[in-house]
Amino acid sequence: MILSAIKYFRGFVYVHLTGYAPERFLNLCGNRDILIWNLTPCEDGYFFYISVYGFKQLKPILKKTKTKIHILKRYGVPFTIFRYRRRKIYALGILIFAGLLYYFSGFIWNIEVGGNSYLSEEMILDFLKEEDCSFGTKKKDIDCEALEEALRSSYSEVIWTSIKIYGTKMTVDIQENLLPEENYVKKEDTVYDIVAKKDGVIASIVTRNGTPLVAAGSEVKQGDLLVCGRLEILDDNGEVSGYLYHSCEADIIAKVTYEYRDEIPVDYIDQIKTGNTKTDYKILFGQRALSNPFFKAGYENFNVVSETNQLHFTDNFYLPVYLTTQTYEEYKKEQKKRTKEEAQEIASKNLANYIKNLEENGIQITAKNVMIEKKGEKYVVSGTIEALESVVSYQPTEIKYTTSQEGQDTDESD
Repeated sequence: MILSAIKYFRGFVYVHLTGYAPERFLNLCGNRDILIWNLTPCEDGYFFYISVYGFKQLKPILKKTKTKIHILKRYGVPFTIFRYRRRKIYALGILIFAGLLYYFSGFIWNIEVGGNSYLSEEMILDFLKEEDCSFGTKKKDIDCEALEEALRSSYSEVIWTSIKIYGTKMTVDIQENLLPEENYVKKEDTVYDIVAKKDGVIASIVTRNGTPLVAAGSEVKQGDLLVCGRLEILDDNGEVSGYLYHSCEADIIAKVTYEYRDEIPVDYIDQIKTGNTKTDYKILFGQRALSNPFFKAGYENFNVVSETNQLHFTDNFYLPVYLTTQTYEEYKKEQKKRTKEEAQEIASKNLANYIKNLEENGIQITAKNVMIEKKGEKYVVSGTIEALESVVSYQPTEIKYTTSQEGQDTDESD
């Protein structure tokens, strides 16, 4: 790609070589490092491409080998400029275009995010926007090392980052610490208890720090204290003389029940495609759109399928110009009624998507008890889904103090 661009910028010609000793001509070109390419033999000689600079060095070789060369086609910038040398506006347009390319090459117009799992691409782009390092930012104003450090500081789950700039594209590669969601809660320097984030029955509990207050088989409600970060210190009389505090750490899995409900109407309007389509194009310059004012879909009912592509010359040189292709597909409306089998098929897909979303959040499904029945003009899908999941959430530990004179606890948590 780069070599082709260089050849075009310098100019080259397509020629026909004839004469007494064309093979000797080619050997002499090789000895003098004159580059030729796409060499094709013919009955009376050869066809090939050669640069303008190389063509100017051929005169002594042609004389020595008694060969002749004929230019068939000319390619490249030098010939284009010569062809339009009298068209000043055209030349001015080329200069303006080159100037704009040079100006826009100093900004970031494309951002690629890779390696993210828990953090969505939207979250990373929002972070870059808050740091004034998003689309349209001057490359010279971006400190990649400082931006990497800020990203790691803002998200505790990010353990490694690499931010690079290539051309007008910025790549953000991250590596996350793939731990359960509850480990991402920022604890700072505060002591925390572990409380239940939802109702359930404790299936297993492994405590590393803190005092467990529940055991496997215990039924808990949302907000119940599961592990306490405060440990009582007793004196010789068995009275509380003080407390030790440690932020709690534990893995607590509970059996949780999800109530599931879905409604599918019996009557629906089906969209039947007619096969008629129309295509429209839009050009976007940043936030401004250039539309075709004469385009009309002309359909009463239609769906629009859009595809947007950003203008770029190489994999790393993007511009703030987008071409949007919109395809208008006509359809006709037809009133229909669903059978129970059709409703069951839709219900199965909806339930599968619901379960997939739960599993993507680290929830293990253990049982499904869902039924479908017709109620009036709709099919109702209802039931329960049993699952195992972490119920760990945090709250600050209540700080208590004791006075030896009164022998009573003093609560100063407020």
